[in-house]
Amino acid sequence: MVISKSNEFKQLISELQIEYNNAEFHGFLSGLIAGGIQDQSWQTLTYQFTNDGHAFSQAPLAKLTEFYQQLSESFDDTNTLFSLWLPEDEDGFALADGIADWTGHFLLGLGLAQPTLQKETDEVGEAIDDLDEISRLGYDDEDSSEELLEAGEEIVEYLRVVTLFLHNHFSAPKMAETDKKVIH
Repeated sequence: MVISKSNEFKQLISELQIEYNNAEFHGFLSGLIAGGIQDQSWQTLTYQFTNDGHAFSQAPLAKLTEFYQQLSESFDDTNTLFSLWLPEDEDGFALADGIADWTGHFLLGLGLAQPTLQKETDEVGEAIDDLDEISRLGYDDEDSSEELLEAGEEIVEYLRVVTLFLHNHFSAPKMAETDKKVIH
């Protein structure tokens, strides 16, 4: 079963019985993938940080595993199908909150996948600093929903590009090691 709609993902979160919203959980899983986790350790980290270290029931875990694989493939797709799962309504305030939630949990997943993340420099270090700033995104009650929507769309595109950049950076060494093992 391919999960392609926000309400299907929300249903999966409900079945997993975790206290995350769509943006938070998608951000967390995306962070693990962008950080280069290519083995089953993502499950243990997910249990630890979303379910007090307890494994999920078998049926929801199977759905989650399939979704994780689907999400991981979207990072590698030549068409770059990866996108952020954020609130879909036309509310700039909800979008701003969703961006902050997604980014904060993306950083959590990325940090778990890359424990020495704070030592990164150059473009990677700048990207991490940008993500940290975005995770603290806020607004005033006087702000216009339309202006937040417009700014939010630009931030979402930036997040998509930075996420793919980080995935390429952190996954490249593992892919290179795999290539070295091939004997011709």
